[in-house]
Formats: sequence, structure tokens, C-alpha cells
Amino acid sequence: MKRFGLDIWGDDNFFIKDDTVNINYGNRPSLLQITREIREKGYKGPLLLRFPHLIEKQISTLFDTFEHAKKEFDYQGNFHAVFPLKVNQFPNFIHALVDVSKNYNYGLEAGSKAELIIAISQTPLGAPITVNGFKDKEMISLCFIAAKMGHNITVTIEGLGELETIIRVDREFNGKSETPVTPKIGVRIRLHSSGIGVWAKSGGYSSKFGLTSTELLEAYEMLKKHSLLDRLWMIHFHIGSQMGDIAPLKKALREAGNIYAELKKRGALAVEYSQHGSSIERNYSLNEFANDVVYLMQEISKSKGVAEPDIFTESGRYIAASHSVLVAPVLELFSQEYHKKALRLKEENPPLIQELYDLFDTINRKNAREYLHDALDHMESLLTLFDLGYI
Repeated sequence: MKRFGLDIWGDDNFFIKDDTVNINYGNRPSLLQITREIREKGYKGPLLLRFPHLIEKQISTLFDTFEHAKKEFDYQGNFHAVFPLKVNQFPNFIHALVDVSKNYNYGLEAGSKAELIIAISQTPLGAPITVNGFKDKEMISLCFIAAKMGHNITVTIEGLGELETIIRVDREFNGKSETPVTPKIGVRIRLHSSGIGVWAKSGGYSSKFGLTSTELLEAYEMLKKHSLLDRLWMIHFHIGSQMGDIAPLKKALREAGNIYAELKKRGALAVEYSQHGSSIERNYSLNEFANDVVYLMQEISKSKGVAEPDIFTESGRYIAASHSVLVAPVLELFSQEYHKKALRLKEENPPLIQELYDLFDTINRKNAREYLHDALDHMESLLTLFDLGYI
């Protein structure tokens, strides 16, 4: 059985034995055997197999990598992480996620009322809940209720209108209370830096999300005026998902770090967190990602003379993507592999055809890449001749 690069992308989660794919965990069961047993019980159609231990593996790897980076640079801030519920809201996944992440104080991020209700009901007290996205009065009121329940919840404002609503709801909830409870407040900043790829437009200065520098100063004054500056807790930025290159992220970190430092120096003493959201991609390693975040935050804090912030990150696909396997019945097999007889060669062939056949007949592991490039070049020549009517 071909390995299909399993040793490259499988991350040691699966291995091949006796021509079947096996789970590298517990008694190392075979995916084929699991599937047969399920079929024998009468289940048909595609099957989605979930492996909660892979969720725990990703979470522990994320936390361990950042803790290693903190230790290497003697970083004084703490590391926290939340899972963005928009990536996967299914109960089978969320229950497993919450169960295996208890030892890490791993939290949830909500971007809608439905997700916020899930986060309130599933997140253990003390673990962080962050609330992003556009929010109306009802959603903000839910955040105040969660705070009164004892949840460690942060409402990230996307615009000044949301901050005005927070101020109104704060008066309604705490106007006559002797023990006022207000959720922590975060601000999403609209950085000049932008990402790359499909989601690049969700970041950058022309993005519709977050506060501009002028609006950030206005928000600061509003919080100060209404005695809520002590609740300003987090700076959040997002420059796009599926970042294939780490360079734009490093640029954004520097910009966000300087904004954090200036707010701290202006008297927003409660600001402790710098949060970023983007998927961790594989064009750079998790170690490089963690080292860059920790080093840049430390470098800026030292140069500006402020305390090193706690670091938040939300990475959904990194945590969730590898934990499940979709098993579907094969209806038909399409292949580009041909037997020599199917090529229908003549005894004498044009030079290009003969060269292609020689490549086909002599290809091996050592020359495969070179021969592939030669074959693609010959194919372009043949297509050009066909378009011109010569063949």
C-alpha cells in the first residue's frame, strides 16, 4: 500500500500496518476494522470518526510551545488561549474540547448570541470567554449576566456604538448596586498592517472591523469619563485567517505592541492583554510563531518601559482540524496511471511522443522530479502543435 506522504503530514497521529491505517494511540486500532464494526451494526453512508485525544494533543502542544518560548526569553506575562466557536459548534466536539482542556484553563470565543450561550454554559468558571463580532444590546446584556455568574468574560468592542451600548447597559445593571459587576472590555484595533491570502481584506486599514487610531483615542476618553477605564483589559487584532507567511504577522505584532504600550503609558493601567486571531499555518512552525510573538512583545515593552502583556491567541483550525476522519464509500476510482498497452504506441512515433515514452519507460525514484518537469514541457509542446492543427 502506498504511504501517501502519511509520515509527512500525519504528525505521528496515524501509521500504516498490514496495509491499513491505524490510530497511534491506546491499543492502536485499525481505521478499517473500526469502520467494519460500525457497518456491521447497520450504519451506512459516510462516517465521521472523532478522536478527542488529538484535541488534547494540539492544546497541550500549543501551551507547551508558548511556555517554552516564555522560559527561553524570560517573559513575565502569562499565556492564554481560546477556541473560536465559529470553527466548530457541534456538541460532540465542544464537550470533548471542554473535557480535555480543563487542566489548561482553555477558554472559548463567541461571535454570536448562540455561540455566547454555548460559551457561558460550557466554559468552566475562571477560564476566559472572549466575545467578538458585532453586538446589540441583548448580546451585551448577556455578557453582563455572565460576569455576574462569575465568568471571566471580555467584551471586545468593534465600534464606538458598541461602547456606548456597554455604558448604557452598565448603568442599567449597576446603577443602584452596592457591588457592581462589569465584564472586562477589549478593543479591536484596525491596524494599518494587513495579512495575505483569501481573508486579507478582513484586516488592514480599509477593513470594516475594529477601531481606527482616532476612534481608539475617543474610546479611551469615553471609558475615562464614565469611570470604566479600569475595565479596559485587552487589545485585539485580526489580520486574516490561514496566514501562509509569518512576515505580515510580525509586522502587525509590532504595530499592536506599540499601541498597547502607548495606552499603558496614557494611564490605561488595567490593560494587560494583547490578543491576536489567525490560523497557525504550516509554512512556519509553531515554535517560530510562539518565539516571534513572545520576543516582539517583550522587545516593545522594554523599549517603551511598560510591563510585558499577557498574550492571548485564538487558533481554531489548528486545534480542531486533525481530530476527525471522514470515512466514505468509494463509488468509482479515477486514475491517471495507464498500462503500456493503453498508450497505443506505433512502431515508429514522432520525436516528442518517443521522448515521452522513454521518460515513462525509464522513470525511477531518483529521477522522478526531473522527468516530471521534462514531461510537462513536452505536453505543452504537444498541446501547442494540436492547437495549430499539426496533430
